[in-house]
Amino acid sequence: MSTGKIILYDLARRGGNTCWSANVWKVRLVLNYKRLPYTTTWLTHPEIEPTLTSLGIPPNTSGPGSAYTLPAIRLPNGEYLMDSTTIVQRLEELYPEPTLHLDTGVHDRALAVVGKTGFALLPVFMPRVARSMIVETSVPWFCEARRKKFGMSLEELESTRGGERAWEAADPGLKELNGLMKEEKRNEGPFVLGSEVSYADFVLVALLEGMRRIGEDLFERIVGGDEGLLAIYEECRRWTEKDV
Repeated sequence: MSTGKIILYDLARRGGNTCWSANVWKVRLVLNYKRLPYTTTWLTHPEIEPTLTSLGIPPNTSGPGSAYTLPAIRLPNGEYLMDSTTIVQRLEELYPEPTLHLDTGVHDRALAVVGKTGFALLPVFMPRVARSMIVETSVPWFCEARRKKFGMSLEELESTRGGERAWEAADPGLKELNGLMKEEKRNEGPFVLGSEVSYADFVLVALLEGMRRIGEDLFERIVGGDEGLLAIYEECRRWTEKDV
């Protein structure tokens, strides 16, 4: 039976639950922008797979990523979905106004650039996630899962690939972010497309807000004095206020 409300499945946070994951922020920003009522169910990392399995969500079988990830969502019609791109596309189908301008395809470019940048910075932020973001009881599980994924401990990842090495690796992606904002603008305005907000903006803001929640220094380093990127973030901050 429909509850009439959307349920967003998000990652639990140490010290009190508020949204900190960039991947989940992509969906939360869309929900807030479209003013859709929703509640949040918080899951620790070990709870993700058994919970989503129990909801009948099929595993992700494409690519090297985990079989079950967050965000996931329950829609008022009883439909369960996983993966931010899948969820956002379905939300736009069901609730087309205000539009995300998915027809432009600009968000695909934003996703590619953000993915490239975020991957390069994994050795910087992933160890900090273990140290300060996830609930203490999940830390051993989280660290072991990442050790298997990276072939080394998070401490080794940080010491061998982190610091300035990671920021240097991220530099091409950060430059592409700047190019994206200049090349896709269609008229005057603070957003990627100019005067109209689109999902491409939320992809960028999700990265920034996720990093800001992990550490203000990460946010400041990524923005790096880029007035265009900072303007997008400031214009979209109203949609980051609901974070629970």
